[in-house]
Amino acid sequence: MVMTTQDFDEWSPQGPVTELSVEHCWNLLKANNIGRLGLSVDNKPEIFPVNYIADGKSVVFRTARGTKLRELLTNNSVVFEIDEQIENGSWSITLKGTAIVLGPEIPNSPHADELPRWVPTAEYLYVRITPTDIQGRQFERQLRLIISER
Repeated sequence: MVMTTQDFDEWSPQGPVTELSVEHCWNLLKANNIGRLGLSVDNKPEIFPVNYIADGKSVVFRTARGTKLRELLTNNSVVFEIDEQIENGSWSITLKGTAIVLGPEIPNSPHADELPRWVPTAEYLYVRITPTDIQGRQFERQLRLIISER
């Protein structure tokens, strides 16, 4: 896992970019609860919106039986992403890791009720993503001045 201990400013062709520290990434993950899960379905990439909770070590989301669960049992390598527009730019967090199905309860966690239910279903199952890599970037909106030489 990439372990950036502090935010790091740099410049890209799109404008100023800050590489976010791992701690900053987890703080943003903890402050939000809707993300996107990327996985392979029939050997093709798919993205699913999920409600989640983050504890600083992993991300847990709830799902019903169906495509996501079936594919996670076949291939547990996943990518998880959240992003947000802010006043003067945007940020994005990408977490890559492995997913494990926990069952109908989150062991040793009082946080299961924090996940809003999008649709009623007979039974939810919880899935934990343990990261192998976490990266975040913040982008500033700033016009680039192009100076031409004649």
